[in-house]
Amino acid sequence: MNDSSGKLRILLLSDDLPGHRSQSRGLVKWLENRYSVVCYESSVRLKCKLLARLILPHLVRSPFLAFVVVQFYRGVPSGSQDFDLIISAGGSTSFLNVALAQQWHIPNVFMGSKRRLHSEDFAAHLTLEETGEPHNIVMMLAPTQIDPTELQQKGKELRLEQGLAADERFNMLAVGGDGAGYQYDRTSVQNIAELMKQEYRKTGKRWLLTTSRRTGPVLEQQLKETVPAELLADAVWWSEAPRKVMVAYMGAADCLFITADSMSMIAEAIFSTRPVVVLRPGKANPETRYADALDRYEKEGLCRLATLGQPICPPPEGSCAVVRAREALLDELSDQLGLNAFRHRC
Repeated sequence: MNDSSGKLRILLLSDDLPGHRSQSRGLVKWLENRYSVVCYESSVRLKCKLLARLILPHLVRSPFLAFVVVQFYRGVPSGSQDFDLIISAGGSTSFLNVALAQQWHIPNVFMGSKRRLHSEDFAAHLTLEETGEPHNIVMMLAPTQIDPTELQQKGKELRLEQGLAADERFNMLAVGGDGAGYQYDRTSVQNIAELMKQEYRKTGKRWLLTTSRRTGPVLEQQLKETVPAELLADAVWWSEAPRKVMVAYMGAADCLFITADSMSMIAEAIFSTRPVVVLRPGKANPETRYADALDRYEKEGLCRLATLGQPICPPPEGSCAVVRAREALLDELSDQLGLNAFRHRC
C-alpha cells in the first residue's frame, strides 16, 4: 500500500448478485468520502461449484496453493501492482478474495457469512453479528449506495414524469414477500390496506407503492384488489410491469414503510435518512440473528418496528444515527487496515 500517487487502489470482486454488489459498491462509496480512491470492479464466476465448495476451504489454508484456488474462477484480473485493497461480498467470492490477498500480499475486506472460512482469513471481516474471531468488525448497518442528495433529484424527476405536484407530500410502501422467516397471507394484505387508509386519513398523504421480485403475482393481485386505487399516487406491480423506482420513491416521500423480509431494502430506506417504519406480518419466525439486527436498528434510533394490525408509534428521524453508524465503521477500518495515508488532503 505504497502507491506514489496517494490513491487507494481497490479491487472490487463481484458475483453480480444485486444485494452483494450494492454492499461492496456502497463500502467503496463510503471510503471515497474519506480517502482518495480508485476502484476497479471485476465480475467473477466460480467454476465447478460443487467440487470447488468441497475443496476450496481446505486449499485456502495454505498460501502456497493460492494459485490453485484462482484457477477455479473466471474473470480474475491480473497484476498485483495495481491494487492496495480487495473488497467483496457474497460467499462465492470469499475464496478468491483470500487467495488473491495471499498472492499479492495486500489486505482484504469481506462482507457476509464466512461459510467454512474464518474471520482471520481477512484483514477485516464485516458482519452484522459478532463472530467472536480475530479481524471481525461488527457493522451497525451494511453499506449501500444510497446518496440523500441523489434521492432528492430522483424524487423531483419522478414528480415531473408522473405529473405529481411539486408540493404534494407522500408516504412510500415497499413490499417484499415471503422470506427471512416472514410470511404474508390475506390477513397481512388486509392489515396493509388498513394501515394505508389510516395514514391517509390522518395525514392526507397519498402513497407511492412498489412490489418486488419476491412479491409474486398472487400476493400482488391480493394487494391490487384490496388497496383503494384513490390512495395511490403511483404504483409499480413488479410481476406485471417492473420498474426500478425505489430510489425515486424514497426521494419523493416523507416517510418510508418497508416490509421486514428484505434487509437490503431496509438498509436502503434507513440510509435515505427519511423516517422508516419496518412492517412485520403476524406470521413471523425470523432467525434470531435477523430479528436481533432489526431490534438493534430500532434501539439505535434508525427505524421503528411495527407489527401489521397493531398501533404504530411515530418513527425516529434517524439521520444522525446513520452518520454515526457510517463513521464508526470507517474509523474501525482505518485503524485495522492503516488507511490514514490515503486521506483526502485539504
